[in-house]
Amino acid sequence: MNAASPARPPAPAIDLKRSLSLRVTLFALLVCALASALVLQQAQSRIRGHVERSGGTIERLLAGEAAQPRDEFRRSLEGLELSMLEEFGRLLHLCVEVDDIYGRRVAARCFAEDADPPSAMRWLLGRLIGPEVRYEGTIRQFPGAKVGVFAVTPDLDSEALEVWRQLRTVLAIGAGVLLLNLLVYLPVRRALRPADRILATLARMERGDLSARMPRPALIELRRISAGFDHLAERLQETSRGQQQLAQRLLAVREEERRHLARELHDEFGQCLASIRAEAACVAELAAERVPALQPSADAIARTAAQMMEALQGILHQLRPVGLEMFGLRAGLEQLVAGWRRARPACRYALQVDDDIDGLPDDLTVSLYRIVQESLTNAARHGEPGEIVVALRRDAGAIELRIDDDGHGGEAGTAGSGLGVLGMHERVQALGGSFALLPRSPCGVRVQARFPLYTEGRHEPEPSETAPAAGR
Repeated sequence: MNAASPARPPAPAIDLKRSLSLRVTLFALLVCALASALVLQQAQSRIRGHVERSGGTIERLLAGEAAQPRDEFRRSLEGLELSMLEEFGRLLHLCVEVDDIYGRRVAARCFAEDADPPSAMRWLLGRLIGPEVRYEGTIRQFPGAKVGVFAVTPDLDSEALEVWRQLRTVLAIGAGVLLLNLLVYLPVRRALRPADRILATLARMERGDLSARMPRPALIELRRISAGFDHLAERLQETSRGQQQLAQRLLAVREEERRHLARELHDEFGQCLASIRAEAACVAELAAERVPALQPSADAIARTAAQMMEALQGILHQLRPVGLEMFGLRAGLEQLVAGWRRARPACRYALQVDDDIDGLPDDLTVSLYRIVQESLTNAARHGEPGEIVVALRRDAGAIELRIDDDGHGGEAGTAGSGLGVLGMHERVQALGGSFALLPRSPCGVRVQARFPLYTEGRHEPEPSETAPAAGR
């Protein structure tokens, strides 16, 4: 049997707009960087080649100009105008310096037009080329006598201006790519703008609001997804509504069974126990007159019948709280809490109920009472609290119930494991409310239930949750 392959980790979430914009921007920057590097590398190669290849030609041109007489009496290098190098030097962006044999500077000229490049570009080009790009030669006259020396160097100002013009073209291309990125980003953002509302709708659905519906975006793919989701949401809402109605019916049937069982126990077992107690009293009288040895047995039967009657009263109260039906929810809760005060005098019980809490629908009243009843039982059985506070509030459109205790029943990992908690959750869910079982700090448990009030004869569902919390 082949072992199960390990599950792949989920793919990281991607923001389409940000990812697209970032990719195009990085592409534009990469293109600019590569093009700029190419321009600088070509400039370096071109300048080195111009200086190296033009040296011999400039030497011949200088020798020719030096051989021409400049006046009738003087034959030295003084007065050289380098006119023969003007077109050549302007074309190749060169500078020429001429010294005589005594080391005196005779002529120095850069042939390009006046240039004013950015200082940073001139500095960068100078560092890139270096001072070693230089051609030095000798000027000779017939019959081969040395009359001076010359040096050819690149005209960094004109070269830097030329490179700057090329880089501006590269930057313009990069700016065009970024502008194209913006022109693509804006319609994409406009098309995906409903995604935020779609996510908000999904969040509402996650919280249990089945009435949430998707927007209708202009993008046809998102529109189809929204339509399909709304169809599924409607089906789910119908299913949930049917389940809720079924749960309400089951609760009503359960309460009716409780009433029927209470009536049967009261009518049958109650009458039988009353008859047994009467017969035991009669037997006790006869035993006292005729058979004294039967007196203890008669008294034992009477005590057992009394204990069974008391236990039956407790069971009847659990099955059908009389005070709740006769006097309302407030009186029923007061009677319930008073019974726990008598049973556990070491624990402090507090009841906080709004004035307008009576008059609620029967199923909601019974559910509130049962939740308080179960919560008090759980707290006393599992938590051993010193204080329990029951608060029932009615605000705009909802009923909120909280039962707080300071016991030690809040161990993690056993949240909602008991049948009592499951029953409370079913009651709340059947009435379209929300239920949570939460730990309190530093110890204790909070049981929290919130019910929507009836609207036009039915409940509007609320998000239902069971928070990870205390073990009951």
